[in-house]
Amino acid sequence: MTRPEPETPLTDTFDELPEPAPNTALAGVDPGPAHGAYRPGLVSQMGLLIGRALPTGRTGLRLSGLARPLAVSGLKDGKADVKALGLKLRLHPKDNLSEKRAFLTPQCFDAAELSELRAAMGPGKTFIDIGAGAGLHALVAAKAGGPAARVIAVEPRSALRRRLAYNARANGLENVEISGAALSDYEGESVMRLVHGEGEAVRVTRLSTLLAEMKVARLDVMKIDTAGAEASILAPWFAETPRERWPGLIIMERSAGQSAENARDALFLACQRGYTVERETRSNAIVRLDVS
Repeated sequence: MTRPEPETPLTDTFDELPEPAPNTALAGVDPGPAHGAYRPGLVSQMGLLIGRALPTGRTGLRLSGLARPLAVSGLKDGKADVKALGLKLRLHPKDNLSEKRAFLTPQCFDAAELSELRAAMGPGKTFIDIGAGAGLHALVAAKAGGPAARVIAVEPRSALRRRLAYNARANGLENVEISGAALSDYEGESVMRLVHGEGEAVRVTRLSTLLAEMKVARLDVMKIDTAGAEASILAPWFAETPRERWPGLIIMERSAGQSAENARDALFLACQRGYTVERETRSNAIVRLDVS
């Protein structure tokens, strides 16, 4: 069987990456078994070889359904220790769309967005991932930026924060900071409804409050994906934050139902504030601040 190219190895040669390092975001969190404990079996690896050989973009995503049953077969506890996106990752492809795509078709996972993110990061740069989910963008940014970059992942769901924290440790990424706040346009508390109907109490705060608490002077790059709450987060922050502290690049979710004619649309809001749409992908708009 032909082995994959170095960019998309599956489960071997984990030892060339740094050993896990202590991370303050992990205090009191059980790290679980060492990476490699959930290596996919031979049948799953066959499915991965097929999925990762597919073309990029929508065509690859459509065809990936053919390989998915093989790829997820026999996964222990629904977890998979693989290499993808230039990282070694423990993924949960059965219950999270982003993790499923990174697991089976990493070449189709936000390729344009990650390319822009890698190019924008570097020593001294600060990236914030609002609605980080399992934190794949944050992990890519942390590796691309290097130890002198700062990455803040904001995710109110504790299960996803634990996944992110584990993968940060597994890759020796000590420059990842994790917040469990839910961002909005007010201060308070809310109950987040989870997939199985359970509730999780979360702190709700404004972006300006969180950045002040974390002593962030300015942002260089932002990703925001909060299921339609983007405008309510960004509007007050733009209004009260000097322009020189705004990120030069924002990757923002744009659902099919949103419209640039709607003043509640975060993309419309960003364009009002001097951002220009650089590219629109299947799920996001990539906008850049006009500095002329």
